[in-house]
Amino acid sequence: MVSIIVPIYNSEKFLAETIQSVIDQTFQHWELLLIDDGSTNSSESICKKFCDVDKRINYHRKPNGGQASARNLGILKSSFSWIDFLDSDDLWTKNKLEKQLNEIEKHKADFVYSSVYELDANNNSQPQQINWKFGLASGDNFFKQLFSASGVTCSSVMLKKTLLNDIEKFDENPLLRGVEDWDLWLRIAKKSTVVLGIAEPLVHYRIHGGGVHHEMCRMFIGKKHVYEKYLMDKSIPRLAKKRQLRYVYRELMNHLYSENRTAEIKPFMRNFLSVDSANPATLKQALIIKIVPLRTFFWISNKLIYRVAYRLERLTYLLFLSRDFR
Repeated sequence: MVSIIVPIYNSEKFLAETIQSVIDQTFQHWELLLIDDGSTNSSESICKKFCDVDKRINYHRKPNGGQASARNLGILKSSFSWIDFLDSDDLWTKNKLEKQLNEIEKHKADFVYSSVYELDANNNSQPQQINWKFGLASGDNFFKQLFSASGVTCSSVMLKKTLLNDIEKFDENPLLRGVEDWDLWLRIAKKSTVVLGIAEPLVHYRIHGGGVHHEMCRMFIGKKHVYEKYLMDKSIPRLAKKRQLRYVYRELMNHLYSENRTAEIKPFMRNFLSVDSANPATLKQALIIKIVPLRTFFWISNKLIYRVAYRLERLTYLLFLSRDFR
């Protein structure tokens, strides 16, 4: 039996189609937990119509607190030993549950995910193109892969509920909104024994203007906070931590500038200096930002400092960073 958790906030445009993609599954032994995170539109009435005709579907309403809190409530309310997550604008292929359960049985996996189709505003769907290694992995190897980037879409995940019993579930800190799933996968990887990535796309991941993936500053601020959790983790090479923090801070400051959030740039530059004070490129940036206008600072940073620093840093990583974290 599988417990499926759908966090909902003003999702009326796509919600019925999402719920229907669960009802249409070839595997039918499930419960569907619709967790309404304080919607103010017709999402509640849509949910209740489905509840009235299918007793496997349960609706729960809570005050608005974000997707992480909604998913955590779903975990608390869940009845079964396997947990699935589905975002309220995504769709599953009809064999999603059946395929993953068969693979779980075959490989005795604790954590399973798949690749996805990207679904655009015109309902055109194509496989997502990412540089990602699927297949079997230990939790340790999965962690190393995740630390650099995540190719794991939340709506594709099925995991053993016991993995959530002794960790903090989704981190509800608002600063992690948009990356709370990646943060959880990292923590699960520290405990999981068998991870399986299925290369076959089993989810239609919807790309639209209202998605959190378009909020670039929020995403990079979240990534910064996740990486800061591992600053003292001795299992991660120092260079791997530096590489990821440099990437996040540089991208974050550029997006702050493009979104005209200029008051936040210098404080983040000071934070960047505090975690990367030995890097010549960072030292140059910290000096230049004090003496030139921001427009000039970003031109110098992007056209001169980064171009040289990127080549030198890349060579350093190739020479001295362990292969597992490259």
